[in-house]
Amino acid sequence: MKKKDVSAHVYITNSKIQVLMGSCVKNKLQVVNCYEEPLEEGCILNGIIMNNYSLQNTLTEMWQKYNLPAKGVTLVVNGSSITVKPLKVPQIAPKNVPGFIRGELRDIEGIQNMLVDYSVVTPKNPDGSCSILAVVSTKEFITSYISLFKEAKIELEVIDLVQNCLIKMMKRLKSLQGKTYAVFILDKNMLMQCLFSNDNFVMTRRSRILADPTDEGFEREVGQNINSIIQFNKSEQTGSDITDVYLSGFPEDAVQIFPHFAENFGVNVRTFPEFLPTELTVPLEMNPSEYTVLLGSMIRYSD
Repeated sequence: MKKKDVSAHVYITNSKIQVLMGSCVKNKLQVVNCYEEPLEEGCILNGIIMNNYSLQNTLTEMWQKYNLPAKGVTLVVNGSSITVKPLKVPQIAPKNVPGFIRGELRDIEGIQNMLVDYSVVTPKNPDGSCSILAVVSTKEFITSYISLFKEAKIELEVIDLVQNCLIKMMKRLKSLQGKTYAVFILDKNMLMQCLFSNDNFVMTRRSRILADPTDEGFEREVGQNINSIIQFNKSEQTGSDITDVYLSGFPEDAVQIFPHFAENFGVNVRTFPEFLPTELTVPLEMNPSEYTVLLGSMIRYSD
């Protein structure tokens, strides 16, 4: 693998900074290295930077410690300041799409003053429309990250979104295609849930988990969320029942409760979808489920 093909992908969670070094060449994801550093308690709250000084110090020290590249970096963001919605758009000029999105999401307070972006999921549906992932964010949220990296002398090339990364994973891994499944990502006490059905992104939501993973109530709370998304899928009449639930960010001790979920809800529960050697290679010490989001960020729609 040529060194110039390798790039850095960063995801800042509520508790740590994760970095993947790798590339996507000829439809294959190749991870060279993975790194993570813990954050001081309270640095980040649901994506919002609460302690810029501490976060910047950790970021700068991490880059120096692992000699990470200062250019061509991809940042993945997530948080309560972002609204994400799958939409079908008529065949209109790209310059008119933001206006269309603002019209569709006009119930959001202050939408006219917010940043609007989108990614194309399916260029042309059978009905002639185009499926997109619409994204709306406050300007302050995005500029806070741009400033953070600029002050750390790290040049961002791309800002991606968790949901978009998961969509790209759906399109890339053969084991996910044509299936109806949910992805649960645990970030401290916040549980993000994304539903996919027959190669379409259906919805995303967040729930607060009150119990610690070591508490008896943890299994019950996660189970309630699994049951809830199963019922939501049925009410949406997607045409297929959920067959799989993939759990990311769950502590190793929690894996023992996965079979309970499978028995109770009649779905397969595991940490990461099956993948072929021709689709993905990772270092032996790396647990792919811990880096699901960043693996998706490595994929470009043009690949």
